[in-house]
Amino acid sequence: MGHRDRMPANKQGSLVEDTALAIGQARQNDNSIQPGIERWRLALYENRTLASAITAAVTGMLVGYPFDSLKTRMQTHQYQSLLACARRSISEEGVAGLYRGLLPPLLTASTAKSMSFSVFEQTKQWLRQHDPYRDKAPPFGITDFQRKTTGSIALTAGLAGSISGAVIAAICCPLELVKVQMQLARLMNRPSSLQSISAKLNTTQNKTPTEKVMHCGHRASSITAAPSAALSASSASSSSAGTATTKTAPAWAKSNLSVLREIIRQKGLLGMYYGIGLHVVRDSSGTAIYFAAYETVKETLRRITGSETTGPMTHMLAGGTCGVVSWLLIFPVDLVKSTIQSQVLKPSDTQEFKSSWQCMRSIYSRLGLVGLYRGVSVSLIRAFPIHGLNFVVYEWARSTICWLAAQRPE
Repeated sequence: MGHRDRMPANKQGSLVEDTALAIGQARQNDNSIQPGIERWRLALYENRTLASAITAAVTGMLVGYPFDSLKTRMQTHQYQSLLACARRSISEEGVAGLYRGLLPPLLTASTAKSMSFSVFEQTKQWLRQHDPYRDKAPPFGITDFQRKTTGSIALTAGLAGSISGAVIAAICCPLELVKVQMQLARLMNRPSSLQSISAKLNTTQNKTPTEKVMHCGHRASSITAAPSAALSASSASSSSAGTATTKTAPAWAKSNLSVLREIIRQKGLLGMYYGIGLHVVRDSSGTAIYFAAYETVKETLRRITGSETTGPMTHMLAGGTCGVVSWLLIFPVDLVKSTIQSQVLKPSDTQEFKSSWQCMRSIYSRLGLVGLYRGVSVSLIRAFPIHGLNFVVYEWARSTICWLAAQRPE
């Protein structure tokens, strides 16, 4: 017999009791599921990030999609204002026109957002577990990934968010490409805003000095028309040309599937990833800013109130703030991405831009910095309430799932 077999009975009993006590304490510390919980609650709790993200994604998509459609239209075509864009779109296509292309993002938003939040949460855990300074103070004041300070929370959330954004961009690029084509299907036969402005500038430059003065309504000393004047004129002309443009979408825009087939027919399978570089840049940087801003504001508000937990008002303020900040910083990239992707089905010789850099330089040279933020108003108007609602729903769903599983909210 081995040493274990020769161990006294009372010692063996003590060892078993100590082991059971240690396991029970570990389970309690890990906040594991209590016994007696129904299987569906157990499954829901184990997938709480996915379930919460899906709930938030569907809610946000149904509320915010019309604003996204208006944003895309304002980015790629010229309107005098957001209200003018909304009125004209609804008068020509009805309210349903603002939901054109909704199906792909609605079906995939839940998947994409659940994956985004899952990658984000898992990356945060990985960074914390593999932090080289987990058990010691980092040198030179470098922050770590233990999330004990505001700087650590921002760094961890930003890095995890950038990885999450890059992964989701690679997956969702074809879907967003189809969405852009569907949103702009009935505008394809109209000139883009930049083409309208260029035409107006060329017309003005070809006039005689006397004609320029008469046209602009200025003194002879102000003969040259400014781009801003051309912008206003082209806006008015595009608004009055509604009866001259077709109100029907191209034949290939009958459905999301038909758009996808047309892209593959013209560009091949790789055509589904038209503009992927800009998409990755936008989503990796935007998601990094998004999550970093949310968790930083959320933690700051928690410390200000001195509370151990956060409520819906904190989630609304933090979510709305991160939405506005991220859009302000990445909007020029989003504008160039939408402009480049809108010409995927145009013949190569008629495409206005051959590269994203050319597109950005052209917009800046013609319209200045303001041109890179064309359509930002609709994004900012929807950013605070939509992203605030997104996190309110997400945090509420997560807390509810924890409550159903008799667990402490995280």
